[in-house]
Amino acid sequence: MNGVGAGVRGSALALLSALLTATGHAAGGGALPDLALLVVLLPLLCGVLVTVAERASGLVGLLGALAAGQLALHHLLELLHPAHADTPALLGPSGMWAMHGAATLVVAAAVRHADTAIAAVHAALARVLPRRTAPPPARRPLPAPVPAAPAAGLALAGALAATQVRRGPPVGC
Repeated sequence: MNGVGAGVRGSALALLSALLTATGHAAGGGALPDLALLVVLLPLLCGVLVTVAERASGLVGLLGALAAGQLALHHLLELLHPAHADTPALLGPSGMWAMHGAATLVVAAAVRHADTAIAAVHAALARVLPRRTAPPPARRPLPAPVPAAPAAGLALAGALAATQVRRGPPVGC
């Protein structure tokens, strides 16, 4: 998928990846990232995920690229929140890696089935939302504009018509 479809797919996957990364990081004891950080990261993730979705060959390549992305995001979140050991971990440090691994698998499944999912959402919306493909029929014809003749031209035409005498053969012949 190229063009607008790839951009929409990449944006949706970037949003999903960012949310799953933040969730996995928080579940493992890390701090939740600021909204400003996510606003900065989403365009970067969009570009990366559009490229990965188009160029990843096979499931192993896709999983490798996404796992590297999760690792990079994890370290970025650690650098931006160095005191992430202060919060109690729900799952422990190994749980954080497990959550990042789960996020990688979910995003990989989303990349593999994104076209099918987008087609299903499009079909569902097409059934619900009204569409107007043709303009509505006219109830009556539109009035055609009649050009107005200048007043001087009408007076002159009337005067010329009155002065012309019709000539013909004599009536009695």
